[in-house]
Amino acid sequence: MSSPKQSAKLAMLLLVALLLLCNSTVGNVCCSRNQENSVDLHALLDFQRGITKDPQGALSNWSTTTHFCRWNGIACTTTRPFRVEQLNLPGLNLQGKITSSLGNLTFLYLLDLSYNSFAGTFPILNHAQQLQYLFVNNNSLTGIIPDALSNCSSLLSMDFSLNLLVGAFPPKIGFPPSLIYINFESNQLDGSIPNEIGQLQNLESLVLGDNRLSGQFPHAIFNLSASLRVLSLEKNMLGKTLPPNFGYLLPNLKNLSLYGNMFEGHIPASLGNALGLQLIDLSSNKFTGKIPKL
Repeated sequence: MSSPKQSAKLAMLLLVALLLLCNSTVGNVCCSRNQENSVDLHALLDFQRGITKDPQGALSNWSTTTHFCRWNGIACTTTRPFRVEQLNLPGLNLQGKITSSLGNLTFLYLLDLSYNSFAGTFPILNHAQQLQYLFVNNNSLTGIIPDALSNCSSLLSMDFSLNLLVGAFPPKIGFPPSLIYINFESNQLDGSIPNEIGQLQNLESLVLGDNRLSGQFPHAIFNLSASLRVLSLEKNMLGKTLPPNFGYLLPNLKNLSLYGNMFEGHIPASLGNALGLQLIDLSSNKFTGKIPKL
């Protein structure tokens, strides 16, 4: 039998071992959390280094002396380890480039850099699987449409309008199937509208006006009969005729804008079947006939 002193000593040793184990576990958790925080911190600092002009001092408090969740334009999760959920810096006259490091913000669901003066190509956001809202409209972005947008598998809305994008839609572009809103208006895109658009069964708004798109009306759009509400293809070089059953194939349209193209033939009488149409503009084409009463 062990003496009371030996039992007490054994109990003490067990307690010390338990404390060491707990400290080790907590240390690992803290280390993991700090590492996650560090990834977000370095991604934001890299983005800051890409800013060449900040006339309004929007990033004046972006300093490591303050936690990044308190920086201007940043919103974080409300629980530890406090990850970046929003980068929201619209209309601040920022100049520079958008860095690919933003793709390391794996909790980011809103990226709004609209109405600034960002230039260069839009980067690949490799790990932004949580991104839902992407607004970079009204900048000076150049290059082609990034074909890696499929990496953003949760994307609901994206707006690249009023930039300087060129070229055709990439072959077999992998738009995320979750998309509800697409806007590439007022760029310099050419070529045809890809058939892959017809696979986006949740798409409600397709805005591609004021580009150089050509070819006939993309029949793949008719696959969106249940969801599509807004179709804006004005001021392009689209042509040929519209199918006579156009209105039956897209019965839920509210806005239809095809003006300033090269369409010809009869205006489909079936447009009268789209009872929800609130705006329709077919002007500056070669259509014959009259727009049916709605």
